[in-house]
Amino acid sequence: MEASEARVERAAGGTAGGGGPLGAPALFAYAGAALAAGLLLAFWYAPVDASSLGFSQKILYYHAPISWAALVAFGVAFVAGILYLRSSDLRYDRLGLVGVRLGLLFSLLVMGTGMIWGQAAWGTWWAWEPRLTTFLIACLLYAGYFVLRSMVDEEARRATYAAVFAVIAFVDVPITFFATRFLPEGLHPVVIRAGDAGMEGSMLLSLLVSMLGMTLLLAALVRLEYAAELLKDEIADLKTSLWEDGQ
Repeated sequence: MEASEARVERAAGGTAGGGGPLGAPALFAYAGAALAAGLLLAFWYAPVDASSLGFSQKILYYHAPISWAALVAFGVAFVAGILYLRSSDLRYDRLGLVGVRLGLLFSLLVMGTGMIWGQAAWGTWWAWEPRLTTFLIACLLYAGYFVLRSMVDEEARRATYAAVFAVIAFVDVPITFFATRFLPEGLHPVVIRAGDAGMEGSMLLSLLVSMLGMTLLLAALVRLEYAAELLKDEIADLKTSLWEDGQ
């Protein structure tokens, strides 16, 4: 029992995502600084887009980084799924769960900011064009991940099914990323091409700083959520130990 309590205390100490320069609190601070800098650069350093997008193009500096963070989060779930299938270590199942949860959250933000941008720039909230459609498919796929988990009670089997699902669903991620490059042209412009940034240096700098900030925010959230999942497991183990001791 004392060992279980010690594990819970250690896990509780990690709910903040750990300490040090790579702990969640530090990562949140780095992310806040980078996102604030990106916002300032976007509105006071980067010029207004000369195309028909005009001032509405400013939302790009957060819309694109949020999209990037969503795809990276799904990538985390993909890697965690493979690692779980290789090791059957439930910690990778928890990491995959966190990756899908955050990926879906960021995806919903992508859809929201994209609809706002579409209305401001093109006068429509939605269009069945490649990037929007493939991102919607990704959202629906990963929403199904939680439906699958809720339908399986046995933990090891649930973790296995979820890992396989996360690996298969990841197929839509590169399709979403390359949709504007290889599928028929839609509303979304191709901003960065191979060997061509597609924008002025000041605009590219603003975008990269914002992308750095959003990546750091994702890393902080992953650390925080993962530690919380491990704490839940430790508490569940402690409850089981106390119940068995009471028999």
